[in-house]
Amino acid sequence: MKIFTVCLNPAIDIFYRIPDFRPYRENTVASAAVYTGGKGVNVSRALLKNGCESTAFLLLGKENASDYERALHADGLSARLFYTSGRIRENLTIQTDGAPETRIDRGGFSASPADLKTVLNAVRKEADGDTLLVCCGKFPTGLSREEAVGFVKELKRIAPRVVLDSASLDASDVAKILPWMIKPNEDEMAALVGHRAESREAWMKEAEALHRKGIAHILLSLGGKGALYCGEWGRCYAEVPKIAPLSTVGAGDSTVAGFLAAFRERLGMEECLRRACAFGTAACLEPGTKPPRPETVAEILGEIKIKRG
Repeated sequence: MKIFTVCLNPAIDIFYRIPDFRPYRENTVASAAVYTGGKGVNVSRALLKNGCESTAFLLLGKENASDYERALHADGLSARLFYTSGRIRENLTIQTDGAPETRIDRGGFSASPADLKTVLNAVRKEADGDTLLVCCGKFPTGLSREEAVGFVKELKRIAPRVVLDSASLDASDVAKILPWMIKPNEDEMAALVGHRAESREAWMKEAEALHRKGIAHILLSLGGKGALYCGEWGRCYAEVPKIAPLSTVGAGDSTVAGFLAAFRERLGMEECLRRACAFGTAACLEPGTKPPRPETVAEILGEIKIKRG
């Protein structure tokens, strides 16, 4: 079973550690780190780190693509690279003590329908009916909502098992596409269903409604409260151990990677959810967008409690 990640809007993630960050003042950076990112790349990197191969299909802005390429090769990622004019976007994350991270997104290149066609043709040449296609991240500017929806629907024609994790598409778009799997967090789920649920049981009812509309698998991340699964295998909840996260950026992508790694091994509902949560939790214990380490994943697996329901 092949796993392809498709990322049309990758990013260069820059992290500044400022222990006593003060808004509206001059601040001194204690440490800095730069990572090649983007949700699809994060998924592929988490899979590779944990012994599962995948191929990333990436659209890059030519102006700053060289450094990005070098980092991909250094990580050993299998990637198919395509280029357009402009720059890869840059995300600046400020990490400070006792407060959530602050993120600043510098927009990147614009894409065209011709760029979409190029990527689709490349995916079509290498995919088969058993391929898992992971379409992650925001779509770049320059594309209409209809073009973005059409792109994902075309991916689904190439291989029916499409995982969709994109904040660019709303509930009506998801209803048109009916992807094989979605992995929203609570904010994204609220946007999909039109309100925020009060409990995990209420979230489960919302997930059931989405499943009845034709989405085979819904994996809802609840942050420190764990996650829930609802779909063609049934329904269950996961509770995760309490941790002191170093960074939460990219943790949701590692969650997707864990689920797919388990699915590829033909494991069932509970183990897919357990592996997803272990990957996501372990990723929070790494700086920046570094992938979860296998030894950390193994430690956390035994601490995750699964409850059917």
